[in-house]
This record gives sequence, structure tokens and C-alpha cells, in this order.
Amino acid sequence: RGLGDVYKRQVYDNTETKYFPSGESMWPQIISEISKAEHFIFLEYFIIGEGKVWNSILDILVKKAKEGVDVRVIYDDVGCLSKIPTGYTKKLNSMGIKALAFNPFIPLISAVMNNRDHRKILVVDGHTAFTGGINLADEYMNIIYPYGYWKDTGIMLHGKAVWNLTYMFLQMWNVIHLSLIHISEPTRPEPI
Repeated sequence: RGLGDVYKRQVYDNTETKYFPSGESMWPQIISEISKAEHFIFLEYFIIGEGKVWNSILDILVKKAKEGVDVRVIYDDVGCLSKIPTGYTKKLNSMGIKALAFNPFIPLISAVMNNRDHRKILVVDGHTAFTGGINLADEYMNIIYPYGYWKDTGIMLHGKAVWNLTYMFLQMWNVIHLSLIHISEPTRPEPI
């Protein structure tokens, strides 16, 4: 395969997108989509923070995990340092949510600590995904204003292009967890 083949696979048709100009406009859609999950919910975020936003999402994730939905969360440990308690992965795992912290914080000066995961990816059942600049904490939805009005944007994808975000999440999971999860690209995406 040549380099051209790689680039051809990066562009997908049969995908609908929806733009969100702010976190508060995207949050209700996230709640709606994860509430409908039947197979899996994958979240990979630089920051998740306890509060109204994350707790509303977490309540649904716990409910879905109890229903048998495969719920997985990756968060950046340094990004969440002041947002969630130490050992948060254990708390999530005890709720039935598979959780990993990216590059766990060790209080030593090291160049490795500069290796951070700034992704914001949420995938529902392989057909719907969210990405952009919006983290999952109250200040990103302008519920609180520690930095003034927060302006990040996001998008929701529905269709074939969601495969790329699903694959990216699973690659990161495999690297952190030192395991291998196989998933096949859908050959026939859901109609949009």
C-alpha cells in the first residue's frame, strides 16, 4: 500500500455532521446519545471534572454499564489532577466502568510527564461520535466561570467516519492497557 492509500482511508462519505459553537450547546446532545447506547460507549478526554456536567454523564454511564453496555473511559491523569480524586480509575471500575488514566502522575521532574493526551473523543455504538475542544467539566459548559466565558467548539459525527475515532480510542486503550482489542470496521454503515 502506498501513502495515497492511507490518505484515501482518512476521508469518508455517508457521514452527517453537526457543529456545536459551545460546550453548553453540545452537552444536551451528548446526554441524549449516550442514553441510547446499546453496545458500547468510549470516552477519551484530557479533562473530566466532578460537578454537574460529569456527574450527569457518569450517572448514565453507570446505568448503561449495569445494562451490559461496554463502557470505557480514558482520562489524562495530569489534566484531571485537581478535578477528580486520586485513584479515580478504581472508583470507576467499582461502578462497572472500565477506566484507565493516561500517563499517571508521578511527583518527580521528568520529560515523560510532558507526554499528555489532549484528545476529546466520545463514541457511541460505532455510529455516533463527538470530538472538538470541549472537555467534560463545568467550566467548559459555562456553568462556572473560573476563566470567564469559555469558548470551545465541537462536532458530532454520525455515520461511516465514526470508525476513525473508534479505532483511535481502541489503539490508545491497547497502548495503555498493554492488551489487544480487535474490532472490525463496519462494511455497511448505518444509513444517515
